[in-house]
Amino acid sequence: MHPCPCTNSHWLLPPATLFRLKKLGITMKTNTPAQASWATFTLFLLHGIMVGSWVPHIPLAKERLDVGPGVFGLALLAIAAGAVTAMPLTGAMINRYGSSRVALVTGALFCLAFAGPVTAPTLIPFAIMGYLLGALIGSMDVAMNAHGIAVEKASKRPIMSMLHGGFSVGGMLGAFAGAWAMKHMDEFTHIALAGAACLVMLFIAVQFLLPRTIDKGLSDTHFGWPTRATVGLGLLCFLALMAEGSVLDWSAIYFTAEFKVDAGTAGLGYAFFSGGMAASRFTGDWLRQKFGAVPMVIASALLTAVSIALAVSVSSFLTAVVAFTFAGIGIGNIAPVLFAGGGRLEPDAPGRGIAAVTTLGYAGFLAGPPLIGFAAEVTSLGHAFWLIVLSALVIAAFGNRARAADTY
Repeated sequence: MHPCPCTNSHWLLPPATLFRLKKLGITMKTNTPAQASWATFTLFLLHGIMVGSWVPHIPLAKERLDVGPGVFGLALLAIAAGAVTAMPLTGAMINRYGSSRVALVTGALFCLAFAGPVTAPTLIPFAIMGYLLGALIGSMDVAMNAHGIAVEKASKRPIMSMLHGGFSVGGMLGAFAGAWAMKHMDEFTHIALAGAACLVMLFIAVQFLLPRTIDKGLSDTHFGWPTRATVGLGLLCFLALMAEGSVLDWSAIYFTAEFKVDAGTAGLGYAFFSGGMAASRFTGDWLRQKFGAVPMVIASALLTAVSIALAVSVSSFLTAVVAFTFAGIGIGNIAPVLFAGGGRLEPDAPGRGIAAVTTLGYAGFLAGPPLIGFAAEVTSLGHAFWLIVLSALVIAAFGNRARAADTY
């Protein structure tokens, strides 16, 4: 048998073509878990870049739509609705087509769809494009997390925190680049350049993922209800990602209103928050091996609660940014550990398990901002951020449910 030196991406070829190549004595090269690990990291990185690139546009979108925080929060709910609708279906698609192929398709569409909300002139188009964007954000997220679980099992070591660290680095890069770009170019040019760069990264990365057969067709049924244990992890993930989503969508508006800074400078709050998440996630896999998932989740949740409480209680812009950084350090490892647990609770259908946890989790990520908006309408944005503090304390109280992440 002679291996074909031309490509690593044998999963892109149809089965009939692979069969004919095999009869001719040609086999396709299989990527190693190490190659797939860094390729999956790149997926998380570009996902974060696109999300971070959206941050400087949020205050501008609110200004363009000319609505109050409650109505704008409701408009953001369209993004949440798109993600929650798509995520369970993505679990079924992974079982049918494999996570690597689903990540390719949804990732490409995600990069293209980001221009929609940025250019939408009125509320209705914003909501429609937001729904589509949310569906693609959610679908790609499930696919890349499912592939991360497959790589973690293949390599027999934890990597989920590192992968989510890629998202955090991407969010930080996207927010910093966005803050610079908004001073030098128009909105559409910025988002078009970011989307094009991420498309190139995507097409390179998918060549080095594990074959789609790694998690294709493990279950006889493409769709099924998650277990009670999986739902329990998902509810904790809802609270964790509610905090992340709220900081993403409201931190720039909070800094603009509270400290009277411009939109680009206000985006630095989320940039440093993402930096804190990245710092914690690149040490998270080592911490999980050394101390276990449960102690790490409890300690992380308590640090998040204290940091957010400090951030909304001070009058100094610099102190608030530092507090947001420590909040990022705290929240960074909670979701990766819960995702890892969800993928292990249903070994015969890891795509379905990860879809259940991510559906509930990213319902929080995307529904959290509207909840903050409604609370801000009644009180103030600073007071509304105390919902994040409460959520972190609940996670700490039920952190023992994360023990599933330590099974291999």
